Amino acid sequence: MHSFKILSVRMSLGAIFFLLLGATTAFAASPSDIHITPDGKFSATNVVVYQKAGTSNFFSRVTWGSAYVRVTVLAHDDTAVTKAHGEPATVNDIREGDVLDVEGKLSSGEGALTIYATRIRDTSLQVESKTLSGIAVSTSPGNSSLVLSNTIFGATTTVMLSASTTIQKGVRTISLSDISPGDKILSVSGTYNYAKNIFLASLIEVYQDKSIFVPRNFQGTLKNVSATVLPATLTVTVGTTDYTVYLASSSSVLRNNKKPSTLSRFVVGDTVRFYGGIRQTNFSEIDAEIVRDLSF
Repeated sequence: MHSFKILSVRMSLGAIFFLLLGATTAFAASPSDIHITPDGKFSATNVVVYQKAGTSNFFSRVTWGSAYVRVTVLAHDDTAVTKAHGEPATVNDIREGDVLDVEGKLSSGEGALTIYATRIRDTSLQVESKTLSGIAVSTSPGNSSLVLSNTIFGATTTVMLSASTTIQKGVRTISLSDISPGDKILSVSGTYNYAKNIFLASLIEVYQDKSIFVPRNFQGTLKNVSATVLPATLTVTVGTTDYTVYLASSSSVLRNNKKPSTLSRFVVGDTVRFYGGIRQTNFSEIDAEIVRDLSF
C-alpha cells in the first residue's frame, strides 16, 4: 500500500524527513507530535492548515522548527469535528491558519501524508457556546459587564453584555443596574472565549424570590382615586413607594369598622389598608381583594 514500511508505534522523524520533507520554511509553529501504527492508524497534534480546498480537503503541515512535512487531511461525512474544548463543530468552521489535532487512517498519496480523518479537533476555535451559573460579585453598567463567581471557569468570570442581551428576573425584563452583588444568577447563556476568559452573554436569568408575591396587608396614604364605583384604581403611598392598587368588580370596599362602604367616601389623604398581591410583572402594582378606609 505504501512505498515505505512503518516499523514502530512512534513514527521515526528521521525516516520521514528524507522521504517527505519539503524545502525549509520560516513559518513558526508549535512542534508537532505524530504517531503512525503498523496498521496505518494516524494521530498528530499541531497540524497547521495552509490551504483549504472545497469544504473538506485541508492541505496542512506538521512542523518541527523550520522543518515540516506536508499532510493532506481528508474529512468526510463521518468525521467528528470539535472545537478546542469539545463543542461540536463542522468542517466549515475550519479556516486556513487553524491548528488541528487529527486522528485517522493513512490513505494513498504521493509526496505527502494523506489522512482519511475520523476525528478533527480545531484548537484554534476557542469560542464555544456555554451556560453557567453563580453569584454576582460586582456589576459595571458603564462597561456593560458583571463579574460572576462560578465553579466552571475558575473563581470568577467576566460576563460581557451586548445591546441584544436579555436579562430576566422572574417574568420581568430588567437592566444590568438592577443586579446587585450577591444576587443569585440562575443561568447565563452565551459564548465563552477560553483564550480571554470572557463570557459574552445572550440571556441572563436572575433568581426571583416568589415570597414577595404572596398576598398580604398594606397600609398607606391615599393619593388618588380613579372612580367612585368599581372597578377602579387607587394610588397609595406605602413608605416611600407609590403603589397602583387595582380593585376588581368583586373587590370589597370597607370603612374603618369593616362595614361595607363606597369609594365615593374615600378622600385623598385618608389612611387606607388593603389586602392583595404584588404583580410579578410590575412591583409597584397590586391586585387588591379588600380595601378599607381607616379615616371614617
